[in-house]
Amino acid sequence: MSDNHIFPHKPSIKVSPFTVKVPEADLKAFYDLLRLSKLGPRTYENTGANGRFGVTYDWMSKTRDHWQNTFDWRSVESRINSFPNFIAQIPDDDGSVHQIHFAGLFSQKAGATPLMFLHGWPGNFMEFLGILSLLRERYAPDELPYHVIVPSLPGYAFSSTPPVDRDWTLEDSARLLHKLMCGLGFEGGYVLQGGDIGSYTARIMCALYDSCKGSFNFCIVKHPDPAIHGNLPLEEFEKRGLETGDQFAKFGSAYALEHATRTATIGFTLSSSPLALLAWIGEKFLTWTDTTPSIDDILASATLYWLTDTFPRCLYPYRQEVVHAPVKWDDEAYAQVYNKGPDRYMNHANPEYYCRKPMGFSWFPKEIAPTPRSWAATTGNLVWFRNHDKGGHFAAMEQPETLLQDVDDFIKQVW
Repeated sequence: MSDNHIFPHKPSIKVSPFTVKVPEADLKAFYDLLRLSKLGPRTYENTGANGRFGVTYDWMSKTRDHWQNTFDWRSVESRINSFPNFIAQIPDDDGSVHQIHFAGLFSQKAGATPLMFLHGWPGNFMEFLGILSLLRERYAPDELPYHVIVPSLPGYAFSSTPPVDRDWTLEDSARLLHKLMCGLGFEGGYVLQGGDIGSYTARIMCALYDSCKGSFNFCIVKHPDPAIHGNLPLEEFEKRGLETGDQFAKFGSAYALEHATRTATIGFTLSSSPLALLAWIGEKFLTWTDTTPSIDDILASATLYWLTDTFPRCLYPYRQEVVHAPVKWDDEAYAQVYNKGPDRYMNHANPEYYCRKPMGFSWFPKEIAPTPRSWAATTGNLVWFRNHDKGGHFAAMEQPETLLQDVDDFIKQVW
């Protein structure tokens, strides 16, 4: 292993090297269950509707066969383990201790910028392995411009399960991740990049903690209140993006309401069968991307979720973002989908989390609900924006070079 595993500061928290190696018995049990899992019958919805109602029978059948006979989890482990991985023990304010897994690359260059990448759902830390690969290829440890930290959010992968005796919020996750950065010696300043749930977490960290010096996101921002912001300007490509968002709200967003309102039920359901889990999250990788990921990449995420019991542990943000968080809806169709009142705000539009630090924003055309620049600017100190002609919801996985270049340019401007 290169010197990228050497911390620039002595951690003030307990941090241990970590190697991903699922026990052989667990892997065998997974493959046995996969072999015994039943694929439902052919129906009009899964054969004759061109994917309108979700994943198709043919895709599920082909992917199941590949999962059983070709996919190699051990090769996924090898790729993960080619990067430094760690487990940090984070003492919380109430005296509890939480385990946070992270992968990363540490620089030996003086003045390197601490940079944390935050994933969302149904993603995971592996989304950023492409970016880590690019950085490792381009820079020797003494030339790397960043200390890169890629955590698994609480409840995901190898990070610990949120408490079972109380609700867990995005603020709780933000607090732990801030403590992680401070515990690694980066209390003097760090930059965040996040998408999806990671963008909400990054926004909270940016708003609440002085150590966060900037936030770079691609995310969903709802229509700002015209009574407050007036009629905001829109480019033609942004108008097309809003049409995409309308279609997603009407035909693609029901999963979020299920996550938010029947968390336990869907958690048990998808924990009972690998094929059920594959259908639920595989659909998102197929429909939320510009360039369809390889079957192996989709299966790597599905297998990680299964082997670590991620799915039932990771759904807590949806209660906050879809049901309980104050969300302001200007479009009645959105309100009907989520049963929202007109006086509520979503996380990114919450004035409490207005980002006064420098904020950057990347626009990808195949995002599930692309956000116009003028809308993003109502939520923080937007100093950097760039639109792209390709890329979707999983930009770090789909377009790692593009996203890394955006982050590079943003940091050069604000750091």
